[in-house]
Amino acid sequence: MVPAPFTTQLCGYRENGNPNTSDNNDRQSKDIGHALFRILDVPEGQVGPTDAGAALEEAVRGHLASIRPDLEIQRSRPAFHFEQYAHMSVFPTFRRSHSAAETSLARLLAAIDRVGDVNVHATLASELEQARANLRLQDALVVELISHMPEEALLKVDVTVAETRPLGLPIVHAAISSKWSLRTDRAQDCVSQGAKLVAQRRGRMPHFAVVTIEPRPAMLKILGDGSGSIDCVYHLNLPALTLAWESLAANQKHPETWSPYRSFRRLVDQRRLRDYDDLVAEVARVPLVEAPGADPGSI
Repeated sequence: MVPAPFTTQLCGYRENGNPNTSDNNDRQSKDIGHALFRILDVPEGQVGPTDAGAALEEAVRGHLASIRPDLEIQRSRPAFHFEQYAHMSVFPTFRRSHSAAETSLARLLAAIDRVGDVNVHATLASELEQARANLRLQDALVVELISHMPEEALLKVDVTVAETRPLGLPIVHAAISSKWSLRTDRAQDCVSQGAKLVAQRRGRMPHFAVVTIEPRPAMLKILGDGSGSIDCVYHLNLPALTLAWESLAANQKHPETWSPYRSFRRLVDQRRLRDYDDLVAEVARVPLVEAPGADPGSI
């Protein structure tokens, strides 16, 4: 296993001395955080990035892009930017562009008023009033439709790995949710995002996974419980985390049956928790994309 090369530089200690991977209110989280940092050789007093989550996103994007420069690897892209989810933009676009018909009809009525022939004026005014009644009914139906549509923001993905095409939208092969550490709400957001990607796709489902340095099995289990929403969880340095848990388990009376360690081993053994290099391998498997006009043998 080859961990993420940028892991240690994103690690740091808070002002209270706790690792920036830990929950300040969770003793076990702090213990495993310190054990992990010792194994990673994080210098004492090192300060991590101000926004570790954003720094992780950019680090993952930059590293994967350096491996596959032929792919479009970007941060924070709405799902509708890709072929499989293009249909998701239809209704929001309509909602933004829709305007009631009364404005256009008012201009038409003003034009009819300038018609000199009384009979023609009367005929046009009658036809316009009928059209006006029909359009008012349609507007009322549209307003009702809009009022019943969900107001939630369109799905955005932290890091996307996509194949560009000369014609049409790119095809997303991998969608990565990047979470430096986890709380219950963050973990549930990942599950919800994966469920939406599954349900709303038209075409092939992209590989959807979470990248994190979260060390606690209880949090990782929320993502790796086999719900089908998330393919797996990639840890930035699984070998180091394994050693950290082994060191804590060694202090227990029955290490092998100690619940946190047993849960951790189960996640690893079932391949629900994987090392970062498995993500690199996944991205490497995406078919090569030829540059326009390039010699196929040169890529």
